[in-house]
Amino acid sequence: MAKPLVVTHDGTDLAFALTKIERSKIYGTRRRIAIDPHDRPCTRAALSSDGSTLIASGMTGQGHFTPDGRWVARGEMVGIDAAGTVVESKPSTLGVAQTLEGPIDPREILRLDLESVYLLAPDAADAPLLASLKTGAVYRVPFNYTASLEVESAYLIANDEGVFLLVGRSVEVPWAEHAAVFVPEAAAEEDADDLDFDQL
Repeated sequence: MAKPLVVTHDGTDLAFALTKIERSKIYGTRRRIAIDPHDRPCTRAALSSDGSTLIASGMTGQGHFTPDGRWVARGEMVGIDAAGTVVESKPSTLGVAQTLEGPIDPREILRLDLESVYLLAPDAADAPLLASLKTGAVYRVPFNYTASLEVESAYLIANDEGVFLLVGRSVEVPWAEHAAVFVPEAAAEEDADDLDFDQL
């Protein structure tokens, strides 16, 4: 079982058990299976760009080839940022108390590139944080389910159905005022008399 999400609110820790909400659990799933002329299931594979290697499912999870053909195992890979600096892996935040920020402006969630939703089960039903969430307050907390190169943003919200954690990355949306607008040139005056009324 996964470690709980532990948050600190007004000096008090509150732990939540997490259950990931997945579309497949709510609506079910349907699979299409490709079969060959003898009704045997096909196995998916890809051909390398030079046509010399057949890449089966799971092979790219072990490592990658560099452009010059050298094999690099996944354990040797490191993350780098836009400046080319090595980025250290950030540990999981589960089981470690994380300080809540907020209440925050709920509109901040509209900038979230949503990746996961969790149903939270608190270990104390009478915690002041739960009462605050029930009034519509929204809180932000850093979140990493497993170790990764960057920490995601997570938001605690609640409704009549329960308490939820929305996980993702904040993005800046390029609004329309920054976009180029195409304005067609006015038609030349000599084009105005191109109609031939004799043809009507």
